[in-house]
Order: sequence, then C-alpha cells, then structure tokens
Amino acid sequence: MKLLIVSLLIAATVIVECSHTFMGTSVQRKMAFHKTVKYSAYLFQKRIEYLNVSIPHNRLQDGRYITGILAYDLTKSGASTNVTAGGLGYTFVNLRMKSDRGKELRYDIYVYI
Repeated sequence: MKLLIVSLLIAATVIVECSHTFMGTSVQRKMAFHKTVKYSAYLFQKRIEYLNVSIPHNRLQDGRYITGILAYDLTKSGASTNVTAGGLGYTFVNLRMKSDRGKELRYDIYVYI
C-alpha cells in the first residue's frame, strides 16, 4: 500500500513538472526589463523562438550589468529556455525558448541590473 502511495506522488510530480530558468539574483536589484511572450502552437512540432534583450546605455544605468534573469514557464509544460549569448555580467542577453511538441509557448521574462 505504501509503495502505491509513493508511486502516485512521484507520478503527480512528473506530470506537473515545468521548466523555469533562474540565473543570478533579483534580491534588491532594479528590474530593467519585463515581458510576457506568447506564441501559438505548431501542430506536431516544437516551436523555437528567440528573444534579444539589451540594457540601454544612459547616465543613470552607466556601468550597470545584468545580475539576474528569470524566465517563468506559464504553460507548466516541458518547455525550456537557454541563454545563447550575453547574460550575467553583460549588458545584453539572448534567450532561446523551445516549447513542447504541439504546445503553445508562454513565458514571463524578467531581467535585473
């Protein structure tokens, strides 16, 4: 009986698995960028999209670099996000977002300096 309960808990955990991306820190940092991206699904295919974020150069943010990147998967699916260029310590970041096969792609993206 205990084995059955443990198996059900593990199965429930696997079903609800989603892929969020957390890099760096957002604690007491200024948010430089926020965007909710949404793309429709391709039938029987994985959808791949790119997002390029650049921190503008001005007097108030001179010498500021990216210290945190948060990408929340709003679909709670097996979608993934990868940093392809830039990122922590840079003034830009390029993100590659890939959906599950036949699923839409929805992410909430935050960049902190």
